[in-house]
Amino acid sequence: MKQRLSKQLLQKYQQGMCSAEEIAFVESWYNQLSKTNNAKDIPELDLAAEDRYFQQHIFGPELRANRHRRAYLKVAASIVFFLMAGAAMYFFSGRQRSPEPLPFSVGQFQADLLIGNEVVRLDEKKLFSPALMEQRKGDQVAIKTKKGQEFKMELPDGTTVWLNADSKLEIGPGYNLQERSVFLEGEAYFKVAKNKAKPFIVHVGKTSIEALGTAFNVKLYPNDSQLLTTQLDEGKIRVSNAGLQEILLPGQIIQLNVLNGDFQLQQENRQQDAANWKDGYFEFDQTPLPEILADLARWYNFTYSLSPVYKNKVLSGKISKKESFEEVLKILRFAGINYKIDKDRLLLVP
Repeated sequence: MKQRLSKQLLQKYQQGMCSAEEIAFVESWYNQLSKTNNAKDIPELDLAAEDRYFQQHIFGPELRANRHRRAYLKVAASIVFFLMAGAAMYFFSGRQRSPEPLPFSVGQFQADLLIGNEVVRLDEKKLFSPALMEQRKGDQVAIKTKKGQEFKMELPDGTTVWLNADSKLEIGPGYNLQERSVFLEGEAYFKVAKNKAKPFIVHVGKTSIEALGTAFNVKLYPNDSQLLTTQLDEGKIRVSNAGLQEILLPGQIIQLNVLNGDFQLQQENRQQDAANWKDGYFEFDQTPLPEILADLARWYNFTYSLSPVYKNKVLSGKISKKESFEEVLKILRFAGINYKIDKDRLLLVP
């Protein structure tokens, strides 16, 4: 007898009570749904319609193939953080919301401009103005985001910078005279205006990243990791640390251990773009849960503790940063991760 897609079947799958045939059926359906709805936001799904489509187009060859090959979602090998279509949120939420709002809020487009001894609040209505730097020549200028904030700005030379949450970008004195130097703490994406006569240099601690005209992402949060990660999308950059240098070409990623200076060069995984945060998404591909929590905590502005039971968990998927944290919690629950909330602290417990 053919299986039918239902909330009960998915709940049974979540609880680990499915037969081998039912497991293959659910994973096959997920596989097809992710292929057809990748990068779409689906607030609500019609189970009956999904089931009819699945039965007509996929049930035969797709199901049989997935009994032997389940590499796409890797459900059996790891927990799948299936957020790209919003399916799990719909099926397991029961379309019910918590009676009380959670203390965690979605981040905002905001930053503080630190210029001399002044602090100016920036937002969507009051943007960073390069003219301020012209008026205050000689003053130290920095743009700083707190947890739960991110900001996009244009520097005097036309370079565009996306500054992620809990980050700081200092603009060096004499910027755009002989060279263009900035100093980064946290994470930022740079789309550099071309000017071969004036190199653009990002300083991160003892590491410098030099570009002429390019687009790249830089990330280092020392409290979370000792790895400085740089991903190059366009052009060419030179990464230097303690006399060692590496040249990156488009599609390459470098990880630098800031403690011992070790470089690790790798090819970018196009299924996961490390800079998707600037476009309004979290994206994970077999990403360790501690790393995921660090990213979420910066955006939703909360603290957390993680049971050792979950330290080796890896999750995959994609979610809009506009989603409420309540929806994120539903997905964690679906992925088999239990939690408690103590005021503004998230406790992940077995």
